[in-house]
Amino acid sequence: MTGIPNPVLSGFDPDPSILRVGSSYYLATSTFEWLPAVRIHRSEDLNHWELIGHAVTGDQLGMRGLPASTGVWAPCLTRHPATGRFYLVFSVMKSQVAEVFDVENLLVWADDMEGPWSDPVFLNGVGFDPSLFHDEDGTTWLTTLEWETREGREHPGWIVAQRVDLETLTVGPPQRIHHGSTDRGAMEAPHLYHHDGWYYLMTAEGGTGYGHGVCLARSRTLLGPYAADPIGPFITSWPAPYFGRNNRDFLRPEYHNPDAPLQKAGHGSLVEGETGDWYVAHLSSRPLPGTKASVLGRETSIQRVEWHEGWLRLVGGGTLARAQFDVPGEIEGHERALDVSTDFRSGVPMAFSSLRDPASGQWCSTGPRGLELKGRDSLSSVFDVSLLATRLRAFSAVATTKVDFQPDHFSQTAGLTLFYDNRNFSYLRITWDEVCQSRMLGVVHLRTGQKTEFPLAEIAIDDGEVTLRADIRLGGLQFSAKLGGQWVRIGPELDVTGLSDDVIGGFTGTFVGIACSDGLSRSRAATFGHFSLIHDR
Repeated sequence: MTGIPNPVLSGFDPDPSILRVGSSYYLATSTFEWLPAVRIHRSEDLNHWELIGHAVTGDQLGMRGLPASTGVWAPCLTRHPATGRFYLVFSVMKSQVAEVFDVENLLVWADDMEGPWSDPVFLNGVGFDPSLFHDEDGTTWLTTLEWETREGREHPGWIVAQRVDLETLTVGPPQRIHHGSTDRGAMEAPHLYHHDGWYYLMTAEGGTGYGHGVCLARSRTLLGPYAADPIGPFITSWPAPYFGRNNRDFLRPEYHNPDAPLQKAGHGSLVEGETGDWYVAHLSSRPLPGTKASVLGRETSIQRVEWHEGWLRLVGGGTLARAQFDVPGEIEGHERALDVSTDFRSGVPMAFSSLRDPASGQWCSTGPRGLELKGRDSLSSVFDVSLLATRLRAFSAVATTKVDFQPDHFSQTAGLTLFYDNRNFSYLRITWDEVCQSRMLGVVHLRTGQKTEFPLAEIAIDDGEVTLRADIRLGGLQFSAKLGGQWVRIGPELDVTGLSDDVIGGFTGTFVGIACSDGLSRSRAATFGHFSLIHDR
């Protein structure tokens, strides 16, 4: 046996759906407002995961203007047993105003996991977290959470099943099949499985916070009725039962368990290994030591499970999500590739994402000098933002970039950012000061939409390339620039524990990226000759 440390995907990569084809495992994860949409990783050993592509790479989802933490939620990846075709369903959340949840549940398909994937097809808009199940009788079913919007009805609603016609890509009427396996409430993320004569319905319950858990119910027939697992969640970070029905707070910090090596464990997906072993991929979080601030976002972990008296149980007993799981055999090299380093001359690495708008030649191009970003909206916009960013994957890291930018107006900026969303980021930027008639280096710091600048710490700089740096250390951030051959601090050390779901109430995580804005003409460009993000291990 070889022990594999969790999480297997560190940094913002939540809501995992796991699938095995032969000796290869695949994980699909949520991307929210970031593009390309739905990240797909592949592994041969469950330890080393390679990002191999995305399910939606263009502008088919129309996400410009969507609020933070909406967009692409909860993918489910399946393979049809007869045709071998891959199907992926996911939600596009468009609005959560008044908790009505305007959403589209979409389907794409491909004959190869690396694509090309089809254009999205609409299935329903009744709720979120869609999942496909291909039954042994040849039928295919869609399950979703039917989100309850009416006053006086129990929240969040029912799990519903709809038969899917894969020829016409249409669905039948919804049929309610389950109302929760525990009293934790906030049920979501349904997945159907068939094993040993039983249909199993796996759900997440307790909200995607500290009271989260992976639950099971079973029935002899697909449409139920389903009987709940008697032990409650079989994977969780808070093992004790509690009553949370109708509680709309998903974070539930009162259920933080200091003894749990992984927090917020839930939203699971089941896979059988090549040798008959079983695993559940699930989301989890790791708060900064001594805090409840999970700046890395919700990550992906795996637990080894086994069948016991008709139910899934963690190998070794208990229900607490573990920091390590065992796999058969030996694995060569445990260290994972977390870092990013590029001069952009051969293109933009797949690890980078853009906001709501695909990276295209209209505002982003690469060439012999590196990456050119044409300035558009500011970082606080939800429309046309020229930002490319990659996930922060450890509590401590150093990011550097080399930028050539010649502004002539104060609305023109370019630089290095630590970014959660359009209301929460820190930005070391080059801009123009008409009084000094000089380029200036300074810091902009936003928390919950409130802006802080440090004008007394701004530094005038000469023309030419500038190397910028961000030192991230356990919730602290210090920006600096290389001036005259020396690193010079720009601005004070900043507290970045606020770049977390726990403070913001969002669903994503911290990114490190490069950006350019131009409020004057939407045309001034910055050239980035290098970018690196090196994590402490």
